[in-house]
Formats: sequence, structure tokens, C-alpha cells
Amino acid sequence: MIEGLKLTITGEEIRKRLAERIKHHQHLVAHYKREATREPDPNDEYDFVMPEHMCEYEQELHRWHAEALIYIREHIEGGEIYRLGPADLAFGELLPQKPGVVQQEEYEREQRVGFSLERIAKEMGRSIFGLDSLREASEEHARIADAGKTGLARRRLPKAAAAKK
Repeated sequence: MIEGLKLTITGEEIRKRLAERIKHHQHLVAHYKREATREPDPNDEYDFVMPEHMCEYEQELHRWHAEALIYIREHIEGGEIYRLGPADLAFGELLPQKPGVVQQEEYEREQRVGFSLERIAKEMGRSIFGLDSLREASEEHARIADAGKTGLARRRLPKAAAAKK
């Protein structure tokens, strides 16, 4: 009995799929190499070029992916049968590639919470609900706790108002 989702794939099928992915990454290395030196089309207002440092990063990333997949392919026995789970399929990039729109939506969904929390933290720092307000509330809570049930707790006046008295 097999637990979990496992795909049974021949070594030759894996090697073939790895060769396709290697070719894809090599194509992307060449694309970003051209993109790094390309000038925008002056007749197309929506044409833009990526900064050179970003193109260099993408070249290195895809070159590394190709090299890793070449290494894996060299260690696959063509005549064997492999039983692969989800982690194996992802590691070897053996599943069909997701369409760009799906990748973008997943990225946005994953990042949405992080961006929202960052925005909220920045807003708190700029608003009256920032650290000063939290400190003041904490001090008032301490005064009330110190007074206990005697009713001697009085709200402190702001320094400017206390100076006027």
C-alpha cells in the first residue's frame, strides 16, 4: 500500500522532462542576456527595459536552475522506475509550469498579508495610536493600579496644562 500521492514515472520520462526544463532555463538565460543590452522601442510607449542588475540576477538564477537540473538528470537511471511525491516533483520541476496569471495571483495572495501588516505598522507609527499613545495608556493603567480601590487615582494633566495652574 502507498500512502500519499505518489507518481510512478520511468527514469527516461524523468530525464526527458528534466531536459525540457533545462532547455527552458537556458532560453531564459539568453533572454535576460539580450534584455540587459536592449534599448526600449521609441515607437512603443509601453515598452520598457529591465535594469541591468535585475537582468544579471535573472541570468544567474536561471543558470543555477539549469545546472542543478543537469546534475539531477545525470544521476537518474533511465531504466529504473521512480515513485515520486509532491516534494520530488517540485524539486525536479517535473510538473507542468503554472500559467503566468496563476503564478501572479498566488504571489499576490502570499504577499498581501505581509504588505498589509507593513502598511498598518507604518500608519500606527504616524498616527496618534503610535507608541506615545501606548506608553501613555500604560502609565495611566499603572496609576490606577497603584491607587487600588481607594479612588485616589486622578488623571494627570498634560505638562503644559499643569504648568498653567
